[in-house]
Amino acid sequence: MSVIAVSFTSSESDVYNFVFDKFIDDNLPRTWAESTNFSFSVNGSAILTGPARSQRHIWAISSPVANAVAADFDDMYKAWDLDRSAGLSVALGVIDQTFGATLSTNAVFSTAPSYSKFGGADMLVSFGLTEV
Repeated sequence: MSVIAVSFTSSESDVYNFVFDKFIDDNLPRTWAESTNFSFSVNGSAILTGPARSQRHIWAISSPVANAVAADFDDMYKAWDLDRSAGLSVALGVIDQTFGATLSTNAVFSTAPSYSKFGGADMLVSFGLTEV
């Protein structure tokens, strides 16, 4: 089963934990944020350019959840944004079990959550994360 868990503890010690196991399509929500560039020099030598660190991941998540879960997720985002605006550490914990070995890392919101009605008692929550 494909699962992504997201957690955050605010400066007010509020703890938020969410598990997303339903997605709106079969595309994997995780991909690489950057790519390495490959070219050749004038004399034909191979040149690889890119960041001098491991490549980072990004997530584009759209998942149907119960209305109450969507409201709690919005509360987490507001707490995260309040801490961010105060200059505090705002890393979210992410555990991704959608492909290959389990990935456990930290990320920040790169796209604020948006919400759409998805049936009578559900909302579609959509947001983006970038690994830090």
